Amino acid sequence: MKDIEVKFPLIEDITMNVAKKYGMIQPGESDTKAVRAVFFVDPKGMIRAMIYYPLSLGRNFDELYRALIAMQTADEFGIATPADWEPGDDVIIGPAGSCGTAKERMEDSEIDCKDWFFCTKKLDKEKVLKAVLKK
Repeated sequence: MKDIEVKFPLIEDITMNVAKKYGMIQPGESDTKAVRAVFFVDPKGMIRAMIYYPLSLGRNFDELYRALIAMQTADEFGIATPADWEPGDDVIIGPAGSCGTAKERMEDSEIDCKDWFFCTKKLDKEKVLKAVLKK
């Protein structure tokens, strides 16, 4: 690929110092090659997620993008996302104690409570993408 602008920091680690400090050397594979690792670091400098790939396994960039959008959505809307969540899918609302309490706490009434501890709601795909892609 050419003429691609990378708008986020990448680390070049020729000396392997960073790889050694973060445990990115795969035992038995190589002393001179690090595993392929992705660290999601939030604006406060906190590591939010890490995904490690061995040298022999290709990376899934769709999954990396999905994870990033899911974390940004959780932050923006104060919700959680289930496994394999994609924008437009239902999101999880934090434990409410009861369905009635959950509905009172949320701005809308489109909440589906499966039980007292597990409620979901719809979150429009366009609303999600508009909110998280503006960043």
